[in-house]
Parts: sequence; structure tokens; C-alpha cells
Amino acid sequence: MADYNMFERLGGNIQRKKLEKALEMLRNESPQELRRKLGQMDTQEILQKIDEFDMKKLNQMGISLDEIKSRVTERDFEKLVQVLGPDGAIIAQRLKSLLK
Repeated sequence: MADYNMFERLGGNIQRKKLEKALEMLRNESPQELRRKLGQMDTQEILQKIDEFDMKKLNQMGISLDEIKSRVTERDFEKLVQVLGPDGAIIAQRLKSLLK
């Protein structure tokens, strides 16, 4: 059981770093540059990944939703919609629901 928790924490650290990098890119790069870097993203895959996370799993991974809530702004969500197009609104809404 302790090994499982260690791997969950390690996975959480990796996910947290990815999240920090994504927020940094979202804030510092233009929508055009982000679209170029991201290429064609499968929005269904993104939605599926979001659905995999729940409070218990995030807590096991050492990821604090309160910390994420304090860092993500409405402007970040608006830019996400700009970058991802019509499906971006769905993804933004799903993320907002996860953060409530």
C-alpha cells in the first residue's frame, strides 16, 4: 500500500509540473503560438482525461484543487477557448466544474 501511495505522489508531482507548464504557456504565449505548438488536439481525449480525476485521486497525488483554483483566472479560461475553438468552451466548462 505504501508503494502505491509513493507512485501516486510521483505521478502527482509529474502532473503538477505539467499543469504549471501549461499555465505558464497559456499566460505567456499568444493563442496563435499555442495553436501551432499544440497542433491538432483530440478534445475528446482531453475530456476523458479530465473525467479520470476526482477529489480523492487528486488528494492521493498530492495535488491541491484549492491551489489550482487560486492560480487559474477567468482570463485563462477565455484564452483556452480561443486556442481550442468551439470545443474549448466545453473543456473550460468541465475544468470549471472540477474546480468547484
